[in-house]
Amino acid sequence: MNFNNELIKDKNEFARVVRKIQASGITDDEEISEIIVRDYRHLFRELNELEKEKAAHQAETSLIEKVVAESNRESIEEKGHPAFVCQRIDGVKQFRLYDALTQAEIAELKTNGIIL
Repeated sequence: MNFNNELIKDKNEFARVVRKIQASGITDDEEISEIIVRDYRHLFRELNELEKEKAAHQAETSLIEKVVAESNRESIEEKGHPAFVCQRIDGVKQFRLYDALTQAEIAELKTNGIIL
């Protein structure tokens, strides 16, 4: 489970709750996380505005990456290549449609290990 320790008010109480949930037979980290966030919100401090903005951005990015990964899996099965190519340029992730790449760009991305 990846909870930000800075957000947890009482780490001992948090650990007790996790043990209690696990003792009930739930061992999947995602399920435990969902239960904690749903039923034990009081264990976390409130986010400030900057933290809220950062969390919203991370959630959007995560959703985009999930959709891209699923699209790529389907495309690889159907076409033999991903639908999207993701590359970090100056630390920023940039996505491009594979079909919009030139053969030279594809060759360069394969050489750099971005496309397998």
